[in-house]
Amino acid sequence: MRRPLVEILYFEGCPNHEPARALVQRIAAELRVEPQIDLLKVVDADAATEQRFLGSPTVRVNGRDVEPGADERRGFSYACRVYPGERGLAGQPDPSWIRDALAEAGKWSTVSDDGDRLPPRIAGALAAAEIPPSKLGPARHARLTDSERDLYFWILRSFATSGRPSGAEIREEAGRLGLDIESAFESLAREDLVHLGSDGEIAVAYPFSGRPTSHRVRFPSGNETYSMCAIDALGIAPMFEETIEVTSRDPLTGDEVYVRLAPDGTGEWRPEPAVVVAGAVGSEGASFCCCCPVLNFFASVAHAEHWLEQHADARGEVITMRDAAHAGRAVFGDVLVDV
Repeated sequence: MRRPLVEILYFEGCPNHEPARALVQRIAAELRVEPQIDLLKVVDADAATEQRFLGSPTVRVNGRDVEPGADERRGFSYACRVYPGERGLAGQPDPSWIRDALAEAGKWSTVSDDGDRLPPRIAGALAAAEIPPSKLGPARHARLTDSERDLYFWILRSFATSGRPSGAEIREEAGRLGLDIESAFESLAREDLVHLGSDGEIAVAYPFSGRPTSHRVRFPSGNETYSMCAIDALGIAPMFEETIEVTSRDPLTGDEVYVRLAPDGTGEWRPEPAVVVAGAVGSEGASFCCCCPVLNFFASVAHAEHWLEQHADARGEVITMRDAAHAGRAVFGDVLVDV
């Protein structure tokens, strides 16, 4: 199990944050887990809102609050926090929540497969979208054969340079690589990399969509294509080391959201308050079923939160455009790298 990151947010003078740390340490020892425990002091009410602080102490594992349902709350406050339990209210989280969160941390990590540590808020966003380390960078295609990987790279580069390749073009490239096309597509679908539509043409080749979506991506060459979701769109710039433009629509209001993003993550967007929702719907299946419907651009935090309220089946959190760009880089930035 990778080392989980446990953050304990508190304010000066809180009598419960040290007992909370002791509780985390005790449960971690029982589970034989060695977490990194960071104490984060919240200095005032403004910081409480910025850090989405629900009171002291707040315990997060890999960016997620240990209390079930707490990530959906918006009552940020520079105050003491009390937790419900079988014996009434308490100043610390229920031990079972911490135990469950640390056990779940075996599936999600703040460390990518190449060993780079992700900032906690980015790891939390990826966890909210249910994107595990096995889908970050080269790890996405680690189980493909060399020829299958070459075909996958060729498909992605075709999207970027001239648009979706046709079935005939893919078969020709597969033949050149010595691949059986049916077996190759089975492998690409098994790894949730490429999926065909009922017409036999590519419907999904993350980060690209073979069909029109709300997220149009334009390359400096003038070539335009579509991405599967907001995170995918923002991952295209570092993936191809090109500055791209994204035009999307707020799913709540239809308002246009425009992003211009450079490979290094710098850029601009309109409107300035625009954000992204990181989340998922359902419990299992391919990404285009689970997280892509939730990973959208919104014109403002209020729009994003209202949309989440309207979609009770969606689990998610609102993240800044900069954090969304960082998440896109974490997922796709090094995909076109051999392993």
